[in-house]
Amino acid sequence: MTQHKKQCYSNFNINMKNGSKYSTEELSFDTLFDGRVVLYQPRKGYRFSVDSPLLTWFSGDDRRCADRCADLGSGCGVIGISLLVAQMARHVVGVEIQPKLADLSVKNAQANAVESQLQVLNANISALQQSLPSKQFDLVVSNPPFWPVDTGRLPPDEERRIARHEISITLAELVQAAQRLLHPRRGRFCIAFPAIRLEILLSAIAEAHLHTTRIVFVHPTPDSSAELVLLEARSGRAGQLKIAPPLYLKNSDNSNSQIASEILSGTFCDSLRTLADVRTASRQAQ
Repeated sequence: MTQHKKQCYSNFNINMKNGSKYSTEELSFDTLFDGRVVLYQPRKGYRFSVDSPLLTWFSGDDRRCADRCADLGSGCGVIGISLLVAQMARHVVGVEIQPKLADLSVKNAQANAVESQLQVLNANISALQQSLPSKQFDLVVSNPPFWPVDTGRLPPDEERRIARHEISITLAELVQAAQRLLHPRRGRFCIAFPAIRLEILLSAIAEAHLHTTRIVFVHPTPDSSAELVLLEARSGRAGQLKIAPPLYLKNSDNSNSQIASEILSGTFCDSLRTLADVRTASRQAQ
């Protein structure tokens, strides 16, 4: 991918226009996986949610580490960086249309000591033909905008509008972009999406000539309907679709379920489990 290096933000070699970075006062310093991953994110505007650790967990492959991963709509870099820290991916290219978030993801890569493994492309996902090679990625992940432009009330904040609604890209365009990037044999596409829109997602997957191979329905509690679906699709011939057991985030008494606790703490992953809580290390250093 060296022929495309000029178009990527890599190793903090970024030339941003004035006003395209967050000030220190605009950022909060947060952690994931019980302090094993640290992230700056805007206090206002788009902020990551539980979808991010869930998709990180779902995207893992027990058999192999993804050599090349593309994170489409990478935001502040939360999923790509989590995959790198967890050693689920060796190299990640994050694609983010919003310049401030693209810049912030590189800052976050440095904070987690993975800046040499992350490239960030400030571009529209639907215009990647000249920027990224086709059929070279083992893993493509995306936590995309959930809603069409004509659905619900658009947030007044532009950053949140673009992150939540299909303003800069449609679902069909996103899936087509993922299909173009996937390695034809070993490539996997993993996406988080509202369960209520599963039929539309399955249609987009089929139209892109991908085959759904695994689905997990995520429920807030055991007695509630699924709100989120985690879906894996592949190229090649259709195989058997695995519907995994439902994932309940909370027990009936409102405590975290066992699987949710493992995901949110990072203990589901051996590489994450061995890392220290940076908050504890910081207090000890003081």
